[in-house]
Amino acid sequence: HYWEVEVVGSRVWSLGVAAESVERKRPVTLTPETGIWSIRQWGDEFDALTSPPSRLPARPIAGRVGVYLNYESGTVSFYNAETKSHLHTITENKFTEKLYPFLWPC
Repeated sequence: HYWEVEVVGSRVWSLGVAAESVERKRPVTLTPETGIWSIRQWGDEFDALTSPPSRLPARPIAGRVGVYLNYESGTVSFYNAETKSHLHTITENKFTEKLYPFLWPC
């Protein structure tokens, strides 16, 4: 599955994939252990939200981020949708439930 998220004009966002069982009634740590596989931009910082977070090379994201979920191989990949350049891939996951797009304020 592939989708794109518009992030133009926002310097604070997180996006990726969330498991159906993720807690939605209160704040949750955004990590694969809690059922969220995502990347974020927080001002000038760009991170993969793993445990612990992994700093990614700073890259300007012009307007859209592409998210590619390969359920069978257990990967979530992120792309600059405008330049088609690879940003990051979260690997070695064993997905066992329904997954949904995850967006935090874009």
